[in-house]
Amino acid sequence: MPFNVGCGFCENCERGLTGFCLTTNLGTAGAAYGFAEMGPWQGGQAELMRVPYADFYCLKLPEDAEEKEDDYVMLSDIFPTGWHGVELSGFLPGESIAIYGAGPVGLMAAHSAEIRGASQIFVVDSHDDRLKLAEAIGAIPIDMRKGDPAQQILDATGGLGTDRGVEAVGYQCCDRHGKERSNYTMNCLVKSTKATGGIGVVGVFIPEDPNAPDDLQKEGKMAFDFGQFWFKGQKIGTGQCNVKHYNRRLMKLIEHGRANPAQIISHRLPLDQAPDAYKHFDARDNGWTKVVLKPGA
Repeated sequence: MPFNVGCGFCENCERGLTGFCLTTNLGTAGAAYGFAEMGPWQGGQAELMRVPYADFYCLKLPEDAEEKEDDYVMLSDIFPTGWHGVELSGFLPGESIAIYGAGPVGLMAAHSAEIRGASQIFVVDSHDDRLKLAEAIGAIPIDMRKGDPAQQILDATGGLGTDRGVEAVGYQCCDRHGKERSNYTMNCLVKSTKATGGIGVVGVFIPEDPNAPDDLQKEGKMAFDFGQFWFKGQKIGTGQCNVKHYNRRLMKLIEHGRANPAQIISHRLPLDQAPDAYKHFDARDNGWTKVVLKPGA
């Protein structure tokens, strides 16, 4: 079984604060492979690995497992995490939603919203290849290089904004000029989400970031527009995805042709090319939208 490069927890980390994990919530006490301060295990990308309590964490796949291998491997992280972001927002069928970040998790959030019956899906990013994928999934691409993304969404919705929003970038998000600002996507979401709307946050925001460019961010804090958030009566849901809570249901969506998470894969590589793949993915090089590593390939 292959595994994926760049999970929803650490795909934006460029400071070496986290590793990369095969799946989430492995082992006791919420430990996870490669995730900072969550257990003693290093990253899970290897030819072989020992998985504590594997009999509990294993997911038995349908008979088409080999045929749809690349779809099913997305159940290890990004598909459930994207779904989780939509769930945290309080989304209901027929509602509109804006997703900030068109990385793998953001794209899976868009795919999830489409499956769940969204009336409109907006995806915000600044990379042409990712925006093109978002459009192929059925979303309206919002290029933040062309202007304030929240205002673009307001203009596209008659000034109303969307019913729901998802943050799929995290603490290293940048503004539309490419400057790192940890509060940017959150404040944009407050602006572009309707009054009484909901926001789901699956992008990682960590307790501290000693090498951050500003003092608040070093302490894991941000200048959040709480006044507007309170005045609009919005709600926020946050937290890591409990993959096991979703993976069996999402597996059925794949099995019966309702979900195709493999559509975002750009590269399928052997394990020895992983270091180079990480460099391209971290640099957001054009065309490197999602990498699947296949040990023994």
